[in-house]
Amino acid sequence: MPIACVLISDITGSTQLYDREGGEVAAQYIEQVVTRMREIIATAGGHCVKSKGDDTISFFHHPDYAFEAAWAMVNEEWANDMAVHAGIYSGEVVHQEASIFGSAVNTAARLSSLAKPGEILLGDSCYDDLALPHKRRLVPIGELLLKGKEAPTKVFAASVPSLAATTVVFARNGARARPSHIETVELTFGDRIWQLAEGETLSIGRSADCDIVLDRAWVSRRHGEFSIRQSQLEYADHSSSGSLVLTSDGKELSVHRRATMLSGSGTVVLGPRETADDGCSVGFVAYGMNVRAS
Repeated sequence: MPIACVLISDITGSTQLYDREGGEVAAQYIEQVVTRMREIIATAGGHCVKSKGDDTISFFHHPDYAFEAAWAMVNEEWANDMAVHAGIYSGEVVHQEASIFGSAVNTAARLSSLAKPGEILLGDSCYDDLALPHKRRLVPIGELLLKGKEAPTKVFAASVPSLAATTVVFARNGARARPSHIETVELTFGDRIWQLAEGETLSIGRSADCDIVLDRAWVSRRHGEFSIRQSQLEYADHSSSGSLVLTSDGKELSVHRRATMLSGSGTVVLGPRETADDGCSVGFVAYGMNVRAS
C-alpha cells in the first residue's frame, strides 16, 4: 500500500452556530469554511478526498505540505467564533474514489478529536521528516496510547495563538506520560462508588438513563462519560457548558465536546469552575496505572 500523510481538520463552534443561527443559515456559514479549507489543502499540494459535515479528510505526499495546510487553517480568522483543529499522521493508505482508508487515517482522526480549537496534533510517524521551521512550531506533549494502536504514539502539538492552549497529558512529577495497563478505576460521587474495568463506561447527565443523574440547569442531558478503552482512562464531554478536570497535583484542564485522557487521581467538575462546590463533581482514581518517565 502507498504511504501518505493524512490530515483531518475539523471545525469547532459549529454546534453553537446551529443553536444560535438556525440550520439553514448555519449550514451556509459552515459550507464557506469547508470550501476555504479545501482551497488551503489544494494550495499546499494536497488532495481532499472527503468533506462531510464540518470536517475534511485529505492526504499529502510529504508531512511538510500537510503541516503547512493545517497551520494555515488554524491561523485563519474564521467568522462567527468558529475555529479549526487538526490531526496529522503518516502511514499506509488505500485510496478509493471518495475516500481513503488505513491505520494512518484512523490515527489522524483520533489526534484530531483530541486537539483543542486552534491546535494541531501530529504523530511521530511524520515529525522526523518535517523541515526545521515546522519542527520549531511544535512541542512534544508525551506518549499517548491511541485507540487501535498497540504501542504508545509520541505526539507533538502546535497551537494558536500561543502554546498555552496545548493539549496536556496528565502525568506524575511532570514526566511525559506512558500509560500502562489499568486494572480498574474507582469513581466517586457523594457517598456512592463505582469501579470500572476495561470496556466499561459510566455516564453523567440530567437524563434519567444516565448512571449519575444531576438535575442542574447547566448540566446537559448526557453531559459526559468515563470509559476505559485499551487500558486507558478517558473522559468525554458531550455538553454545551463543558467540564473541568482538576488533578490531585493542582493542574486544570477545560474539556468541551471532546475527549481527554486521565491518569492518577483527581476530580471532573460538570460545568464551569464555580460549580465545583455545588455537588457537581466526580472523583476518579486509576488503580494499577504506573506513569513513568520515558
